Amino acid sequence: MPCYRQVRLQDIHLTDRTYTLNPFSQEPDESLLQSIRSVGILHPPLLLEKQDASFTILSGRRRIAAYLQICNTQEQKKEEGHDHITALTLTLSRNGETPKNQHHLLTTLLQHQLLGGSLTVIEQAVFFQKAMLLALEEQDVLALLPLLGLKAKPHIPKELLALLDLAPTVQLGLHKGIIAQRSGKKLSRFSPEDQELLAQVIDEYQLGGSKQQKVIDRFVQLTQREKLPIQVLLTRWRKGEKDKQLNGPQRTNSLLRWLDRECQPRLTQAEDEFRRFCCQLQLPAGVRLDHSLSFEEEQITLSLDFRGKEELIRIWPQLEALLRQE
Repeated sequence: MPCYRQVRLQDIHLTDRTYTLNPFSQEPDESLLQSIRSVGILHPPLLLEKQDASFTILSGRRRIAAYLQICNTQEQKKEEGHDHITALTLTLSRNGETPKNQHHLLTTLLQHQLLGGSLTVIEQAVFFQKAMLLALEEQDVLALLPLLGLKAKPHIPKELLALLDLAPTVQLGLHKGIIAQRSGKKLSRFSPEDQELLAQVIDEYQLGGSKQQKVIDRFVQLTQREKLPIQVLLTRWRKGEKDKQLNGPQRTNSLLRWLDRECQPRLTQAEDEFRRFCCQLQLPAGVRLDHSLSFEEEQITLSLDFRGKEELIRIWPQLEALLRQE
């Protein structure tokens, strides 16, 4: 069981990232630094004691980095007692790093991480990557999934691990929550260069889940049909927009419309013609025209809004008379 101890900072292997789940920079932010300056470390890091009495960080690397940064300031150097840190420590039994020990180690690590909040999808993927590297049995790996709120299904770790094959920019977007996991799966169809470009587009135009899906699906169609990289396609779109003064949302809508035209030119043309037709009629408020799905039929539907049943009853005789004339 983990126990609280005072650990010398010099005994912690800060460069050992064997158990680190976050593959990106973990520089402490100002809010964490200010919290530690004010009240110290309220959530002690979790360390693994090695046979030589040194320690490997299991969880809490950012808090240790923040503590060291504070201790290295000129004001704190003058104070005593800053060469130790309070930590939770685990010590492996004498029989070494057996699968049973490793499973217990990963379970404790995961529980400690979850005390500070949920893991990002990339952190989950890295966690299962480490579980595989430690040669855990499949049933032991599956037993860890419910701790993350996931079903114990064999395909889930495989889907998470596949995200680690994506381009670094895509992984960072997934880690930050900018790119949806479903979008990440679809981005795997593209080359690393195209993945990077699409990740930049999603970030730059702040595309939400549904718009992400639409942009990715449209580019899948275009790249497969025209056999061109996304850089060429984006350049083609930007040439048509270079003289227009558009804000962010307008540029997003412009890109989506361009993709629709490129992928479905006939449908886009029909929608434009129908839009012009509605404008010519100058429909009053509360009156709408709708076309059939994908213009498969010539039928048009007219919809009228009423404030309530009383208004409909009052107007209905006139509408009925017009309909009977037809």
